[in-house]
Amino acid sequence: MSTAAKSHATQSISYADLYARWERGHWLANEIDFTQDRIDWRERLTDEQRHAALWFMSLFFHGEDEVADDLSPYVTAAPTEEQTYFLTTQQVDEARHSVFFTRFMHEVVGLGDGTVGSGLEATKLHLTWGHKKTFENLAKVADELRHDRSKQKYAEAITNYMIIVEGTMAQPGQHLIESWLERTGLLPGFFEGLKHVANDEQRHIAFGMKTVADLYQEDPDEIGPIIVDAIRKSGTFLVSFAYPDDGDSTYLDSLGISLTDLYADSMRALMSRLRGIGLSDELRAKALTLDTSISFEEQGVRVMRLLDAGYLGPGFRPTSKDPEDLELLWEMLSYIINANAKVGTVVQFEFSDVGAHHYSQTPDGLVYSAGAHPSPSVSIKSSLDDFVAIVNERSNPVKLMLQRKFWVSGDRGLVVGQRSVFGPATEAAPRRIPVLSRFGL
Repeated sequence: MSTAAKSHATQSISYADLYARWERGHWLANEIDFTQDRIDWRERLTDEQRHAALWFMSLFFHGEDEVADDLSPYVTAAPTEEQTYFLTTQQVDEARHSVFFTRFMHEVVGLGDGTVGSGLEATKLHLTWGHKKTFENLAKVADELRHDRSKQKYAEAITNYMIIVEGTMAQPGQHLIESWLERTGLLPGFFEGLKHVANDEQRHIAFGMKTVADLYQEDPDEIGPIIVDAIRKSGTFLVSFAYPDDGDSTYLDSLGISLTDLYADSMRALMSRLRGIGLSDELRAKALTLDTSISFEEQGVRVMRLLDAGYLGPGFRPTSKDPEDLELLWEMLSYIINANAKVGTVVQFEFSDVGAHHYSQTPDGLVYSAGAHPSPSVSIKSSLDDFVAIVNERSNPVKLMLQRKFWVSGDRGLVVGQRSVFGPATEAAPRRIPVLSRFGL
């Protein structure tokens, strides 16, 4: 069994130190003063700002409640006492965060009767499709951890919770809200509480990075592909967690927050986490098959275009057939064909409503071309709408096959199984067709 070099970013962190930080950073959610916040909410915020703030804060409120519910199996699966003790403190943190948000929603916004359940019920209409799917996946992984306490499942669970949800989704969004509050001087009580929440989250993320780094360093061949697969499986949900279901991406403009910036910050944060864990360059490239020739800001613009075009997300808007949008789609599909493809392999996508493109593996790399290839190695055929529904896990490909709406012709082993050219180029478990949903993100 090989080992990986230790991560410099996590070498100086100990579980005992993380616990000590919790003791030093203790704060009381019930002592936050919301007096000025009530005035600001009624008199200083515009209608647009109230709407945007409530929508964005609701995502965090429900996220805190979800992670509090899902943490118990992590405590029992932790392999050392030090990890168990820290995870127990995190349960307290998540409960405290929920109390903080409940108080704000009730005492400032006027929603609910002061109980957590009533606050959640009053704000659930603001949840996005991506948010719901993300936490459904987190709950699924937590349930699996209850029955499988192996280091492999533990690594997958920690990656999903601390690296993806807290480190990639929550923290960048919290920073943007903090920046707005600091610029405007609004909602001082919420600002104070959010800074405490952010400090707690930073400690949780550090624990996650330390834990995953230790597991990866001990057995990189086993744990590395698990980290990569967890990130790629979360891709579609991750990029749409803050995308409004009605497609109006201007919701946050009144707060000076851009979804493009949020996605750029999220991708930058995730890449930083993976480097901090010590994940090899090769595995980082498989986890985030980004076009490294462009900036994270440009990546954020691409994400927004894919969402606006209906290629990612809940499917509540028509799938774009605009030539410029389709060109971006064809380009993105090229990023999900991995190094497993041998030279001479030709992968073709045939969409009944927008035509075909094929991707040829050459000695110099992958080349994609418009039109049908005379003899592709494998051809994936459907309508564009059905394909998009499959890759966003909104349709079952087997059911569509039975309905004669989805076909795979040629060498099917290039689509699923150990020879699959989609997903991370590893010898891990067989791929599922939904891995196509990563779109290189």
